[in-house]
Amino acid sequence: MLLPGGRKRGDGTLTDRREHNRIDAEIHRTDTSNDPFAAAVRATRMPMIITDPYQPDNPIIFVNAAFSRLTGYSHDEIIGRNCRFLQGPETNRDDVAKIRDAIARRVTIEIDVRNHKKNGELFWNRVLISPVFDIDGNLTYFFASQFDVTIQREHLHTLSTALKDREHMLDALLRSSAEVRYRMSADWARMLQLSDGKFLADTTSETSEWVERYIPAETRQGLQAEIDRALHTQTTFHLEHQVYRADGSIGWMSSRAVPVLNDLGVVVEWYGAGSDITERKQAEAASLNRSISLEHQIADRTAELRLYGDIIQSSAAPICAFDNEYRLIAFNRAHSDEFYRIFGCRVQLGEVFPDLFPPDQAPIMRGFMARALEGEAYTVTEEFGDPNLIKPYWEVSYSPLRDEGGRIIGAFHYAKDISDRLRAEKELAQTQEALRQAQKMEAVGQLTGGLAHDFNNLLAGISGSLELMQTRMQQGRFKDVERYMAAAQGASKRAAALTHRLLAFSRRQTLDPKPTNVNRLVAGMQEMVQRTVGPAISIEVVGATGIWPTLVDPSQLENALLNLCINARDAMADGGRITVETANKWMDERSARQHDMPEGQYLALSVTDTGTGMPPEVIARVFEPFYTTKPIGEGTGLGLSMIYGFAQQSGGQVRIYSEVGQGTTVTIYLPRHHGEVEDEEASKTKAALPRSEQNETVLVVDDEPTVRMLITDILEDLGYTAIEAGDSAAGLKVLQSDVRIDLLVTDVGLPGGMNGRQMADAARIARPHLKVLFITGYAENALLGNGRLDPGMAVLTKPFAMNDMAARIRSIIESGKQQARWS
Repeated sequence: MLLPGGRKRGDGTLTDRREHNRIDAEIHRTDTSNDPFAAAVRATRMPMIITDPYQPDNPIIFVNAAFSRLTGYSHDEIIGRNCRFLQGPETNRDDVAKIRDAIARRVTIEIDVRNHKKNGELFWNRVLISPVFDIDGNLTYFFASQFDVTIQREHLHTLSTALKDREHMLDALLRSSAEVRYRMSADWARMLQLSDGKFLADTTSETSEWVERYIPAETRQGLQAEIDRALHTQTTFHLEHQVYRADGSIGWMSSRAVPVLNDLGVVVEWYGAGSDITERKQAEAASLNRSISLEHQIADRTAELRLYGDIIQSSAAPICAFDNEYRLIAFNRAHSDEFYRIFGCRVQLGEVFPDLFPPDQAPIMRGFMARALEGEAYTVTEEFGDPNLIKPYWEVSYSPLRDEGGRIIGAFHYAKDISDRLRAEKELAQTQEALRQAQKMEAVGQLTGGLAHDFNNLLAGISGSLELMQTRMQQGRFKDVERYMAAAQGASKRAAALTHRLLAFSRRQTLDPKPTNVNRLVAGMQEMVQRTVGPAISIEVVGATGIWPTLVDPSQLENALLNLCINARDAMADGGRITVETANKWMDERSARQHDMPEGQYLALSVTDTGTGMPPEVIARVFEPFYTTKPIGEGTGLGLSMIYGFAQQSGGQVRIYSEVGQGTTVTIYLPRHHGEVEDEEASKTKAALPRSEQNETVLVVDDEPTVRMLITDILEDLGYTAIEAGDSAAGLKVLQSDVRIDLLVTDVGLPGGMNGRQMADAARIARPHLKVLFITGYAENALLGNGRLDPGMAVLTKPFAMNDMAARIRSIIESGKQQARWS
């Protein structure tokens, strides 16, 4: 069982319990600044605590500053106490029981509880308590975040009270209304309730034959179409339709119903109201009869008026037509009703349509209509309506009307209320964003969990080896020191490799790109790859003739190729064949879009195996850090993620093609380099660099004392004079003095107000030929000018071998001497 900081619990023996108590005490007084999880909890602005379920009463063992600010208690007043110290008489005991039950069952719970602060102030605390398990599935500790939701709760209470008052008022209005009110089942199959015996012929409730009872046959088809639309979209039902009146005659009703949803968003019934519009419909019919000759004239003159049947017939979509003077020459019932709904007045034939809009909207509408009268057919989205009534968003389409000679005599105006659609799109976007954030947090959790596991293993090997080295040296037993030293060095190298893989995945590693012949690189690695994969697997190399060079870091490409071959080997437990192939690829626009990369010329390096292959769900995740299908202990899950990051940082891409049982092909695409490749034999010939004999001086600037000590020792071994500085301010002070400085060795990330690059640039104002060697824990490319260094500057990535550092220092200083001789 891992404790914060990587410690393990034992099996419960007396000795183990003593050790457990000692470790717990150590946790309380140990600086957790190096614990990445504790650092994350400390840095966040959300109040958070960590509790230890293995101590009596589940005490708090870690708390961040935000929690202290929320509750008013200091760090020392919180540590060691159970969370219930925030509870009081006002805390609901049922809520407390729920929390205890969740902790006992080791499950996550989110709940609002009534708590009090140190000053006695009551507040609503939204608590999220979650168990944290180690890689073996054992409980490590409980993590709890807090959030003050007092204002939200009070606001919700106020809204609830206002809603009840509004419901009472609405009920009173409905009781005094002359409208017909009704309730329908969720599928509209049954009428659940009908009130008003003066208008309709029958007021019987709970009937499944309401259509035949209330609706004339000629209206039923249009009614059913609107019902189907409302059911499908779960939006408002709205229709003007014929209905049997109480006296047996047929009248007209304007009917509107809204869906009633439960907490899960499921429609449970429909609530509606209807108004008698018989007199209005009779007046409109008379008006339409007067304009029927004009309607026929328009219908005969343009094929576009095939849509005009929708104007005359009942339609859920508002449609109208207007002439060259912007006057209405026709409109359907939906248009008249919608205009009344959003503006509170009825339209009439012959009215100038734009003048019916409010002053701020009339010019917009006139401009739209003018474009149609000029012959343009188009669609726009706009918000129209009376701010005091309703102001929905409309999708409005226009098309001109022409006579037999092609002259424009008017235009169509077709409107569609898209408010619900826009609202749904906005809600969908918000949901998608929340999902993306949740996925990000899940990825961060996987990354930190896997990183902590791997680093704790490596640190255990390093610290254990150093401890045994110290013990053996104190005992005078030097025989095993070399073995422990080799173990510590091996673990440290694996830790360095792990950080390089992480940096490769995040595209922040330091690369040393060079023009590279990939055929030559693959041929040089063939023997090593064959030894690595073993004799049961054959290696076939297919190098394309006339292969293009590419600008890439050769060592990183070799590492990527070796990783791919190892993955291929692991997929062929019973042996098989690995084919390493190079090719020149031209990516046109279509191919580049399929591969998610810019179009152009690329060098392709492919590794194909005859192994088990991968299903699509595995292929979708193979580039995720720490994702692996191998058993625990047989893979870190960083191989392919490192290759992905390396390819991206090199300006290329990596793609996988695989079928279950058919094998896998992984292809790295690297941009073509238009230039020459350095001769391999010439690059290997390097002159031996002598020790310093001219009292050269090197300034070492690093905020880590151990690093400064090691570099200073290297310099003294080479015969150089070393000057040390712990931050950029002290380093710049030396550089701006008259002291001789032949080389500046500096970390990139420095305290003191400047980073290493800024300090070097400032120093070069007075010392324009100053040689600079940057050393960095990771590639701060932005600080280093995105990898583009000025002449006389170089970079070396931590951790580095001491011999590599010595060779780099000597080569930089000696190259400076050569340039001085030729200048």
